[in-house]
Parts: sequence; structure tokens; C-alpha cells
Amino acid sequence: MANLCLKICNQDRVGLVLDISRVLAKQNINILSMEVLPDVMYLEIQSLSPYEEVLLNTQLGEIPQIGNVNRISRMPHQEREQELKTVMDTIGDGILAINQQEIITHFNAAAEKMMSCSSGKIIGSKIRDVFISKVPLLEILHNGMPYNNREIIVTTVKGKNHYLTSGRPIKDANGIVIGAVAVLKAMKDVEELVYSVTKPEINSFEEILHVSKVMEHTINMAKLVAQNDSTVLIRGESGTGKELFARSIHMASPRRDKVFAPVNCAALPDALLESELFGYEEGAFTGGQKYGKSGLFEYANGGTIFLDEIGELSFSLQAKLLRVLQEGKIRRVGGNREIAVDVRIITATHSNLEEMLCKNQFREDLYYRLNVIPLFIPPLRERKEDLPLLIESLLFKKNHRLKKHIKHILKPAMDKLLQHDWLGNVRELENVMERAVSFASHGQITQDDIILDHMTPTSSAIASPTSNNRKLKEVLEEMECCILHETINKYGTSRQVGKILGLSHTGVLNRMRKYNIPSRADSL
Repeated sequence: MANLCLKICNQDRVGLVLDISRVLAKQNINILSMEVLPDVMYLEIQSLSPYEEVLLNTQLGEIPQIGNVNRISRMPHQEREQELKTVMDTIGDGILAINQQEIITHFNAAAEKMMSCSSGKIIGSKIRDVFISKVPLLEILHNGMPYNNREIIVTTVKGKNHYLTSGRPIKDANGIVIGAVAVLKAMKDVEELVYSVTKPEINSFEEILHVSKVMEHTINMAKLVAQNDSTVLIRGESGTGKELFARSIHMASPRRDKVFAPVNCAALPDALLESELFGYEEGAFTGGQKYGKSGLFEYANGGTIFLDEIGELSFSLQAKLLRVLQEGKIRRVGGNREIAVDVRIITATHSNLEEMLCKNQFREDLYYRLNVIPLFIPPLRERKEDLPLLIESLLFKKNHRLKKHIKHILKPAMDKLLQHDWLGNVRELENVMERAVSFASHGQITQDDIILDHMTPTSSAIASPTSNNRKLKEVLEEMECCILHETINKYGTSRQVGKILGLSHTGVLNRMRKYNIPSRADSL
């Protein structure tokens, strides 16, 4: 039976509380709680019979300076506690608070859901009895220092949970720490929030400009592939738009609302690429985040990860990727626990993987795991009927970017564009169109404004190196520059260029900087 709560209006005076206590003691009534404010007092006592309640009200009313005595549903402190609980339970983040004795005092509904624990069983327990692993909230009781956005793995009797947490000390009026409170965010929710805020605009098949039958056939195949979770290997020359297709497949798939995470395997050293893909545990290596870091496979859980230039992956990383494909689990660098991930993998390469297999440069088992559904993107020279549409689109974009107003491409200029082989595909076309718009005047592009990429040294430069009194060093540098241009255009990445020309990765990068050759590692 509920306790009886009374509101006693009065005129404050010395001895009033004593007089009330005497009345209660005379009837053998215990005071459960009392709140005294100016001109009002609140009492919580045990439940009484109607007769006993009337008798008590009469006796209290006979005390000097006592006014009305009214029954209320709950005490003011209970009202405040209920309001606080309502506020805390409407917050989407988990809230956990402890007092100076390390006893849990608050545990809201979101925290209950995250940890699959009832607040009725948690509140009043020692935090060390609930959480098996070390909890940073306890540090605050000893050092009084808050912490922000700390990534933690919390182990309870129910299992392990991954959170991002911030904690603050609770202090009394004298600044003494009397407790601590932490806000918990499920790591998956954090990752989805970050992705929703920072994600780039994802392309769709409708944005792939084409009129050619070969491109239409390729797009139709890709649309069919998008409907299932099969691993896709996109093949094509550098600049054909492999990432564009990967993004479009993701957007046409049931995973469209989840993360799309692109990674260029040729752009990062092996050690860094491994930590980016699989994450690392605390202390895995010098310079890492103090509490470790989740990798892209964890970040993209439920979504799609796109591994571009898969042929550049080292043998050790090929083995780790094979494990993900076979078992759907990853292991962080420096860790020993396995983390289940649900990720669709799309890969792409311009390399000849079959030739790499023969040379033992690529794992055969991984090749067959990746090559479930091969998708070949045709080069631009095999779909030249798409050129006018692409040129028109690029003219509009370059006008906007360069703040120009070029409206026409003269026929000789268009013929020159249509007759070129476009070894660099759409990327090369984009560069040529930016040059043309930059150089054009009078609102039109002429033939002279079309400056194509010539990747081979001219015969005159080789046959007559001294025709303009140039030194041998100058002629050799020109040839070296042309060879680098041609090889980069064909193979796309500095690492692959180094393998072809017998140079180190650093040697290729140094020569590219010397001749001001832009990197072509990023896919369209």
C-alpha cells in the first residue's frame, strides 16, 4: 500500500517541527521523509486508515501557526526524480552515473537497451561488479578529470560492447568530487551519424552518360549484379569510370542506405593500408590512438567497401582479405579477438590479374573469390558515339568551374576530339576539355584550343638531338618525361609504374615531382 504524503502550510516559527514530531510520535507514526521550506512542510509517512488520517489532520490543525493540511500524490523530491528520469529516458544516448562509493545511481533506458541490462538490477550495484573490463568512469573519481570521445570495449556478463564515451565529474558546492557521469554512444550509431553528415553524393546509373550499345549492355549487367550480395570484380583501363560503376551498384542495391567506403589500395603503404582496413588495438604501434581505432570494414558494416587497384595489394593483405571473404570476420592489428562484419566487397583493377597469377604475384584462391562476377568497362575508344554527349557535359562543368562562357565547339575541333584514341579515357578527355575551355576565346573552341596528350617522344627529337644545340642531358630528360607520361597513363599508379620501369616507388614519385607530372592514382 502506498505511503501517505502530506503538504502542511504554516507560518514558520521555532519549535514547529518538534511539535509536529510529537503528534506523530504520540500516534506511533514513523516519519519516512520530510522536506521543510519557508511556510510549507512536506511529510511522508506510512499509510493510515481513513479514521487515523482524519484524526492526524485534526491534531496537526490544532498546532499553533499550522494552516491547511492536504494529501498529495508524491513528495517534491519524488517529483524531481520522476522528471529527471523522464528526461533521461527520452535521451537517445546511454547515461550512467556513479556516486563516490562507486555505486551506480543512474542508468537510463538507452543504456538498458545498449547493454541488455535492466536498471532495476543495475542501480545500487557496484560498477566493478557489473563491468568486468576496466571502465574509464572510475578514473574520474580519483583524478577529477573529464574525458571526451573515448573509444572503449565494455565487457559485461552479457558480452562485449563497443562504445564512444565522454565522462564528467559530479562535484558538490565545495568542488569536491562526489560522483561521475558518462554518456555512451554505440559505435555503430556514431559511424552512421558521421557518414550521414560527411558522405559525398553517391552516383547512380542514371548519371552515367552514354548512347552506345556496349555501354548500355554493361550498365544493364551492373544493374542485375546490384540486386544481390555477390562479390564483383570491375575490370577496365585507367579512367574508364570503375568507381562510378561501384558507387552506382551500391546505390541500386539493398544496402543503399548504409555506408559506401572506397579505398585505393595503391595510394597507401601496406602497414597504413592494413590499419585503415582492419583497425588496430591499443598499443599496436607507436603513434596510434591511445584506445585503438576501428577500421573501414567495421565502419562499413552493413554497407559496401570498394577496393580499387586490388592488384596492388601485398600478399599478407591478400591473405587477410581472403579470410574476410571466407568467414565474414576481421581481426584488428595487434588484437586477438575476431569481429564479425557484414560487408559487400566490390573490387576493381586495370591490371592483368591472370598474368599476375602466372607470375605468383597474386593469390589464386583470392582471385577466384573476387572474380565471382566480372564486369568489364569498355574504354572510350570503343564507344566513341558517347563522345559528343560527354564533351557537352564537360563543357558545361568546365565553364562553371572556370567561370567562362564558351558556347560552341567548332567542327574541326570536334573532329579532332572524335579522331583521338583517348588512351587515358574519360580522365584524359576531362583534362583536354579543361585546357580547351581555359584557352578558348570569343565564346568558342577552335582546333588550336584542343591540345592532346602526346605520350611518345617525337622522331625529330630523337633523330636530331643537337638541332637546336641542346645538351644530351636535356634530350634524355625529355625522353624520360615522355616515357613516364606514357607508362603512368597506361598503368595508372606510381607503384605499378615502378615495377614496369624497374624503379622504386619513391624513385617514381621523385621523377613525377621533377617533371611536374600529376598523380593518376585516383579513379573516376
